[in-house]
Amino acid sequence: MGIDDIETTKNVKSFFESDFWHYVQQGGIHPNQLSSPQLDGISAHTNINGLESSLINQMNKADRAQYLATTILIALFDCSDFEYERHKTIMHRLFVKHMTQEQVCISLNFSQYQLRKQLTLGCIEFAERLNYWRIKRDATELPNLIVEKTNDI
Repeated sequence: MGIDDIETTKNVKSFFESDFWHYVQQGGIHPNQLSSPQLDGISAHTNINGLESSLINQMNKADRAQYLATTILIALFDCSDFEYERHKTIMHRLFVKHMTQEQVCISLNFSQYQLRKQLTLGCIEFAERLNYWRIKRDATELPNLIVEKTNDI
């Protein structure tokens, strides 16, 4: 069994088109903060001890919403961004900055084919990273976007 690339990609795109902005707005995060350097390094602290876990469980609704939004951003900013594998950049430009695919192709000097391929890989990477961070940060109310392949005989 593995990941169903098509369905997982659909889930991620749907998440970014609606749920992402809901979490960001509920978390009180301003769109200008979505690419700020302070969020780039936010994933550095990953060890949650017993006291922190207790505090996470006692957060008020607003703090919890901000925590969930931050968890999503950690997953996004944790995606790879190498010369020929620009998952974070592609996801950020398409879903946060709302650039068109053509604009992203031009800015990255990618063909439409390269962009489609990298977008699919980026969606899968984001789904896996979101799943990791939602478990790591005890944010299990966030959705699991990964769809497992079913063995149809």
